[in-house]
Amino acid sequence: MSTHATRAPSRRADYSGFRATLKLVGTGPRGSRELTPEEARGALAALLAGTATDAQAGAFLVASRIKGESAAELAGYGQALRDANAPLTFSGDRPLVACAGAYDGARDAPQLSLAAGALAAACGAGIVIHCGPRIGPKYGITPADVLAALGGPGSPSLAESEAMLGRAGVTVLDTARAVSGWSALLGVRDEVGVRGPVHSAEKLIDYFGAERFVVGYTHSPYAGRLLGALALLGARRAVAVRGIEGSDVVRPGRPVAHELHGPLELPERPGETVRAGGGAESSAELTRAILSGAAGGPERVAVLYSAAIRLYAAGLVHDARDGLDLADAAISDGGADATLRALIGS
Repeated sequence: MSTHATRAPSRRADYSGFRATLKLVGTGPRGSRELTPEEARGALAALLAGTATDAQAGAFLVASRIKGESAAELAGYGQALRDANAPLTFSGDRPLVACAGAYDGARDAPQLSLAAGALAAACGAGIVIHCGPRIGPKYGITPADVLAALGGPGSPSLAESEAMLGRAGVTVLDTARAVSGWSALLGVRDEVGVRGPVHSAEKLIDYFGAERFVVGYTHSPYAGRLLGALALLGARRAVAVRGIEGSDVVRPGRPVAHELHGPLELPERPGETVRAGGGAESSAELTRAILSGAAGGPERVAVLYSAAIRLYAAGLVHDARDGLDLADAAISDGGADATLRALIGS
């Protein structure tokens, strides 16, 4: 009689369910391929719904990071987030612009997205600023942190977000409250540690039915990918901003903003850089000072330029440069300060 242990019968790996998706993105340069928008939509929907295990979710995020996301894939991921988005109501007639930079916030520079949004709202745009709680890899200051430091809600409920938009024309929306499954996925994203497809796709959510967008990016290839994805998702107008720390606020010295067909023209101011030093309280103080007209310098320029880009995205000006005078006037006549006060309910 043989003393060797009996071998288990050989069998092929089971690539059913989410394993089939992992095989598409995670088998290396020769075996992987780009997902179709519907495949990408289904993959992220599975992560949000929790039907993929944490191990599968982590593997998918890492494999997608290594492979890189196409515009079509980002459109699918973005649609999955839109599908999971809670319905929100806005009855005003302002053109709505959904604005988002990197959800991991600003760590070394002031967080000025709220200032830019309030200034654009003072000029007639409807601005929806969305973010989440602090996430990695930077764990920086978010627009919601600045809102809290100003005296507003740090994690606004959906009703509070609707109310802010109605009374001020600008709001901050917490994606953790709005998108089902987004919070549950945060633990896996935190364990993975590096940016993945959700970091880009969450900028594409059309809160309140917005059809106009301003999104921030860091690395050059993402401008075309984000804009291409938004075009596939039906955006009427979209602008990608190579912002400060990946935010949706341009650098004042060399502002870089693109539409799908080419760059926006904004005057350069060589040598001007936003000062170092972040933090929610200091960002809130700077926001108040800029919008009241008490602060100048590169930070004011960055906010003016960024508000002008939002006015262009809203369709209120024909050229982003035309928005600079409108934004400057809104500070001078007190409209920007009044908008900020309305936002925080003071």
